[in-house]
Amino acid sequence: MVGPESRRVRRITQTLLVVLGAIWALLWTLMSLIENPRYLHDPGESSWQPWVVAATSAATAIGWLTFWIFSDQTGRISLASPLNWFLRSLKPLPVLVPACIVVVYGLRHAVFALAGADYWHIEWTPLLRYEAIKISLFYVLWLGLAFGVRTFSGWQEQAERLLGLQKALAEAQLAQLRAQLRPHFLFNTLNTISSLMQVDVNRADRLLARLGDLLRASLSVSERDTVPLNEELDFLRLYADIMRERFEERVVLRWDIADDALGVHVPAMILQPLVENAYRYGVEANSDAQSITIRAWCDRGALIVTIHNTSSTLAGQGHDGVGLRNCRERLLRLYGESAALTLTEDAAGGVLASLSMPRAAQ
Repeated sequence: MVGPESRRVRRITQTLLVVLGAIWALLWTLMSLIENPRYLHDPGESSWQPWVVAATSAATAIGWLTFWIFSDQTGRISLASPLNWFLRSLKPLPVLVPACIVVVYGLRHAVFALAGADYWHIEWTPLLRYEAIKISLFYVLWLGLAFGVRTFSGWQEQAERLLGLQKALAEAQLAQLRAQLRPHFLFNTLNTISSLMQVDVNRADRLLARLGDLLRASLSVSERDTVPLNEELDFLRLYADIMRERFEERVVLRWDIADDALGVHVPAMILQPLVENAYRYGVEANSDAQSITIRAWCDRGALIVTIHNTSSTLAGQGHDGVGLRNCRERLLRLYGESAALTLTEDAAGGVLASLSMPRAAQ
């Protein structure tokens, strides 16, 4: 069964061969004119005679090339075993040579006879030998050109198929990463609610209601690879509301978002693991009041998002957890080397998570 890509590549191959065939027919015409200097330079000959000589060769070449191109010969070219294909293609040559000679010279003699003129050529024995060599050479050269065109088209087809497979693989990997993030995020949130169930049932009940809102929002957001930053921030605020219930007055959350950054697309749920780390290592690990600052702005074609939490160190956080590994992997899949996620400590005490990605992603 031939797929749409194969059919499209075959159409392109046939188009290229039609162009080559037209050039080939023109070459035959020029060759015929060069072969018959008598009709070009003898003042006694009629002006139509050299063009009849050339037209019969060109018409024969065009007829054969049309049959060859549209009789599915291009689809039979084997890129895996070219030598066998060439040898098989040479089998019609003993029939093709005399057929071309009969058609070309039959047409010439017929047209000249109808016009009341004589068509002159050399003796038949050397003529047949010369025409056999010429037609065979042209046929072999044509096979080489056709094989080159088919090879080029085959490379294109393979490249497109490979790109399709790579795209499908990347989409599958992104879907896996999104699926991995959901249970991880849900597990941590349920742990937060579980800890409140022991001390404040009413607050835990409020948290469960907000968790329902958050899960509904996550279903809408996480089905897409990227979302506008304003949607990502709406989801993040729902998560922050849950965390605020848990830590009450122990944390101040600040938002500093530039207006031109709101429409830029970002990977869905990319910021939640970073804010979760800020709560885990900057707030949960300290009894003093803490602050978390979320900033976003555009700078020279890139979107920059930073999340800073106080009273935390990178040494205390250890190696990347599931959330950070997930974030880095998704950035790599979507943007390659043009996006980055870094964690740094500042002199005042705290950790700054900095995320940059191309603004062209919108």
